[in-house]
Amino acid sequence: MAVTETYVDEPWCDRKLDNYIIRAKEPFNAEAKTDMLVDSFVTPTDRHFRRNHGPIPNLDGSMWSMTVEVETSAGRTTRTVGLADLARLRQFEVVAVLECAGNRRDGLKAIKEVNGVTWGAGTASNARWGGCRLRDVLVAAGVPANLDDAVYATPHHVEFAAYGDATDDDHYASSVPLAWVMNPLNMVLVATTMNGHTLLRDHGFPARIVAPGIIGARWVKWLRRVRVQNRESNNFYQQLDYKILPPAAGAANCAEFWSRFPALMELSVQSAICRPAPGERLCVNRPYVVRGYALSGGGRAVDRVEVSLDGGRTWALADVYTMHAGPGSESDSKSSDHSGAANARDWTAPHWAWVLWAFRIASVPAQCTIASRAWDAGGNTQPDAAVWNYRGVMNNAVFRVSPPTFAGDSRL
Repeated sequence: MAVTETYVDEPWCDRKLDNYIIRAKEPFNAEAKTDMLVDSFVTPTDRHFRRNHGPIPNLDGSMWSMTVEVETSAGRTTRTVGLADLARLRQFEVVAVLECAGNRRDGLKAIKEVNGVTWGAGTASNARWGGCRLRDVLVAAGVPANLDDAVYATPHHVEFAAYGDATDDDHYASSVPLAWVMNPLNMVLVATTMNGHTLLRDHGFPARIVAPGIIGARWVKWLRRVRVQNRESNNFYQQLDYKILPPAAGAANCAEFWSRFPALMELSVQSAICRPAPGERLCVNRPYVVRGYALSGGGRAVDRVEVSLDGGRTWALADVYTMHAGPGSESDSKSSDHSGAANARDWTAPHWAWVLWAFRIASVPAQCTIASRAWDAGGNTQPDAAVWNYRGVMNNAVFRVSPPTFAGDSRL
């Protein structure tokens, strides 16, 4: 353990604890109560999950800077960039879902013990992120803007390193392929705002990476260094974490497997049932609206969500809600079928946000197992059963709940 700081300077005043299930106090890790997540398409900041690997740095934005290093066959350049430099670049906003790779880890822990924070389905949130494109920062530092340039003939990566200590290394760092960052459609940002306000410390103040469509482990907070290099990050969180190891790998022998499998990048297709909430009782013979969220990675759209009341034997389409955001305006769009103007989504455009969905039960049966599964535009769907892995990551099995019921008066 490399942490040398204490936790005496945590931003408790920014944490509305009633909205969270606290999974660990030091480092602070808390997931949203899932029934609150479906109240709005854009997750309010005080309901957005909080994932940390060490004490929260207390940085002075007026003094903050990060280094931008570019290593190619042509040589090495280094620049220092502050908030004023970022502000001079063209600013963008993107509504994007952030999902921890350990979301729904509790489902894998139910099979066999795993190594990681025991998360439910509350480590996915959908926010409006603002800042400049990382691509523009790198171009200003000398990285060729043209993807036909010779530098892209060999694989390069962009490593992000954070200020502060981390529990498993002397700092947190991670990397993504350079070609992904340099594609302007991928909207990788150096973000300084969240939901229209300056980032909170828990969310990376003063600047963080936003990498839509990619697991949250690559969205590095409290940026200290961005470096273009010809290799992946050597940091613990890239090489010895956030990988799907085969079921044969466990605590005793995982060391022999880490180098054989790739670091996780794109999110998997996913859905979760948020209402009924855990422990909520449904009234038999009365209507009820099941609600949840769904998402996918790599820019692939969720094209439908299906719901079952018999555990997955039969399925019906749910209503899906998306948002088309323009400058200064937000509007909801409902898609309940696959024809006509009600489904006027551009399937060819990248999709970075989640969707919310709803399914009306006309009459709740005395016993039912409600299940949900999403499909994306790539034809991917959720597997029927979870496959265990040592780190408990990327559980996207069909989501099932069996809510308790009580007898009501059918005449009401």
